[in-house]
Amino acid sequence: MVDLSLFSDWKYCNACGFPSDQKPSNNETSTPNNQPSPNKPPAKLMACADCSCVAYHDASCQKSHWRCIHKRECKELASAMLPLKELIRWHKMHKKVKKNNSEANVGQMAMMDAREVISSSIGINEGGERAVVVANGNGGGKRVWCWWEPDNENGITEETLDVSNSMWEKGAQKWDDGEYLIAMEGFQNSLEPYRKAWPYIGKSSGTNEGREDDLNDFFDRSLMLARKLLFCAYCELDASQVDSARQRLVQCLSITMTVFFTTPSRASRECIRHVMNDAWMELMLSMEEVPQHRLIARHVASMAITTKSCGWTDPLQRPGYMARVGLSSIPYTPPEKHPSWCRVLENNWIRILNEYSQLSTNPLNFSNVGSGQRGSGHDDHLVVSGRSWKEYVLFGTGAKENDKDAPFTKQLLRSQVPDAVSLAEQGGGEVIFSRLAPRTHIKAHCGPTNLRWTAHLGLVIPDSGSDCQIRVRDKWYSWSAGKITLFDDSYEHEVRNDTDETRVVLLMRVWHPELLKVQRGFFLSEACARKEEEVEKRFHPPR
Repeated sequence: MVDLSLFSDWKYCNACGFPSDQKPSNNETSTPNNQPSPNKPPAKLMACADCSCVAYHDASCQKSHWRCIHKRECKELASAMLPLKELIRWHKMHKKVKKNNSEANVGQMAMMDAREVISSSIGINEGGERAVVVANGNGGGKRVWCWWEPDNENGITEETLDVSNSMWEKGAQKWDDGEYLIAMEGFQNSLEPYRKAWPYIGKSSGTNEGREDDLNDFFDRSLMLARKLLFCAYCELDASQVDSARQRLVQCLSITMTVFFTTPSRASRECIRHVMNDAWMELMLSMEEVPQHRLIARHVASMAITTKSCGWTDPLQRPGYMARVGLSSIPYTPPEKHPSWCRVLENNWIRILNEYSQLSTNPLNFSNVGSGQRGSGHDDHLVVSGRSWKEYVLFGTGAKENDKDAPFTKQLLRSQVPDAVSLAEQGGGEVIFSRLAPRTHIKAHCGPTNLRWTAHLGLVIPDSGSDCQIRVRDKWYSWSAGKITLFDDSYEHEVRNDTDETRVVLLMRVWHPELLKVQRGFFLSEACARKEEEVEKRFHPPR
């Protein structure tokens, strides 16, 4: 069983904005860049000990940032981090107890008569370690102590379990009757004993033994409880009860992670894996959807990667749908490796700019991003801070059915970038004129899938390039008028326009270049089906 770990690969100091190996002098005010200082070994920034969400070169950077900014936000971040730290504490404690019990069981098995050892269940986890549960001839066995099982310290009894199950069933009946608020209250009351038991993690002496019973019954009970916790978290997130939902999600994860590697059935393991993946995804999204907590999403992704969940391999690349077809992950593609169509668009950028300029004479042509004019990106407005981010749709839901609005641009795209047009028309992306107002920030976020890349053709770019940039993963890039910026938007990215000028680009989504044409339809359909499935799960309480 591997150790859970928080994100630690911080690249920029939160106080001065410089990379880890470029600490400025007191009178240095130049803009940080992506190039490491020569003849210097890689340096590691120090994370805040309280919230673990900001990092600094040294104590002087920390003090300056604390006085001007971090003092106001540290307490809230630390509070939001508590569920993750509780999960890590449970994981470490259970790993230690399991190891002690496994060693004791191995010793007992060595002394047993062979006739007494009728069967044993041995789970081998992905780290190669063994979790041994000794079973008797009746299919029973002693397990290591689990916080959600009846125990003399956590207040859960057999009677508690019966009452909890009865209350859940009544809540499910109310749900079927359409009385959703009453049903949610019933679900919460049903899970109240587990909410009270959770604080006992880490307080046990570690000597508590699980009861003797059928192992399959234990797995079934644990899986059902994990599903209930996950569903209740769905309800609470939809009702904006975020803190309670996060608590239930980490409880769900503690259960699924505990039982996964000792589950004897492959089918049971797959059921548990699905619940675990859903819980990690919801926990990550719950952080991303609260602007002040967005950095914590990196910690959630880092912990999920440890358990090989959600298909993620990089905490800074955490899309909702990760295609597992061996696609290379390249955050940013340098100009010399651009496909040939990029040159064609760059050679015709003036004519594209002219058509944008003609459209921009009528302010009503442009709508706020996330306003619902196109079929995707309904939540994009949540990442905008400052004045405005507006768009005009050329291809995709909301586009005009003819080419009269931008005839040259549309015909050029059809002939030179058909992948962008087909992806938009299939609902997997869009082609838009994207206009970012002065003093506007698009906050850090990840795109929905790694099936596509994003291209920006610079049309109107502020003169001060260093004050209008895009960060992809951990590096900042500037646009140039008439040039294309190509990147994978499934990586964390953000945009800052700190100038007094407007920034305009032609934004296109294109298929990942390594995705074969025969694969595209299948994976896009799978991604859409997965999204619908995630929505559907929120309407069916487990029974």
